[in-house]
Amino acid sequence: MHQDFQDDPFLQAALMAKKKRQRKKNKEIEDSSFMSKKVNLVDSILFPDGFENLMITIYFIIIPYINGLLFIFFYIGKGDYTVFLSLSNGNSFMITWLIGYEVTAALLLLWIAKLGVSSFIQSSSEKTVKKFRIP
Repeated sequence: MHQDFQDDPFLQAALMAKKKRQRKKNKEIEDSSFMSKKVNLVDSILFPDGFENLMITIYFIIIPYINGLLFIFFYIGKGDYTVFLSLSNGNSFMITWLIGYEVTAALLLLWIAKLGVSSFIQSSSEKTVKKFRIP
């Protein structure tokens, strides 16, 4: 008789659905706090297997430099190509990288603050206010 329950596909589907609901409920409880969330860079940044250190180095050099070029072109050069070219010279790589590094750092800090505020708003809206009852 016990064997019949293991072979029953409807019972197995019901048990799987129940386990899935329980896992989802447990996950919602665990993910409620912003500070309790786990950060895993592999989930958010492209790291090919075996080339993690190389990709971190490339990202560390390229992303701030591109952000620096864009900042100089649009903010300082006001989108004018001739002004942008007049600002660049042979020794401007480090200056451009430093400007881009600061812009990237500011954007990352704003993103982290946005995640914190949205998590705080989300957690405060999930809390239900229990009506006071006299015992």
